[in-house]
Amino acid sequence: MIKKVEYEEALSPFGSTALGCQILSTAQAYGLNEPFAQFWVQEETGTLLCKLDDTVILDAGEADFEELADFIRMTGAERLLCASAAAGKIGFPVTKRGQIMMYDNASPVQPRFLFETNPSLRDIHALLSACASESFTPPEFEPFYMDMSHRIRHDTAVTAGIRQGDRLVSCAICSTRMEQTAVLSAVCVDPEHRRRGLGHETLSALISQLPDRRIFILRAQDENEDFYRSYGFSECGEFSEMKI
Repeated sequence: MIKKVEYEEALSPFGSTALGCQILSTAQAYGLNEPFAQFWVQEETGTLLCKLDDTVILDAGEADFEELADFIRMTGAERLLCASAAAGKIGFPVTKRGQIMMYDNASPVQPRFLFETNPSLRDIHALLSACASESFTPPEFEPFYMDMSHRIRHDTAVTAGIRQGDRLVSCAICSTRMEQTAVLSAVCVDPEHRRRGLGHETLSALISQLPDRRIFILRAQDENEDFYRSYGFSECGEFSEMKI
């Protein structure tokens, strides 16, 4: 049976995975009573779901996938994000695949460059836009700004950036963090300033703000694998995005 989460205590068994961290961080940022952010558990299966706007995030245990598929259809969401093992049992059309990578973060990180914590989100979005490519579409400004500013205020997200003069030339974004886990969503370097080590340095700056947490990245297939492996990330699973 799938039940709506009404108390934060019901979320306590979750959060050790990348998808669980995303769900719990959303609950911590927005609470349990917003119409655009809803949470459910499938009883006795270790399965947690979150619907945020038009997306369902699924952290599935030993789930009843037939019940889940029927329920997810009824949420009115357009997109499902889940582990690839769960995707194969849900049966919706897959639109994107990728690797979940993890960094143990066992030793303190000491960045070498002067960096800025939580630089202007307008500057970050401008940098993301400058890095648009066939494989990367920047988010729309208003929803990005509203969501990230809210999460930063509630201490469930953090960013780091490096400037040259007044210009933000690199940034790294942690869009969800809890006490023991965090999920990165982007590391970005201005095209004119690449091949100077700024990507690694900005990632170090961000990780220095996330002590003692296991850090995940959901990396799209065939994108930036060498960059994250060279830093010390290793594969720990696969994810799929699906059209509902």
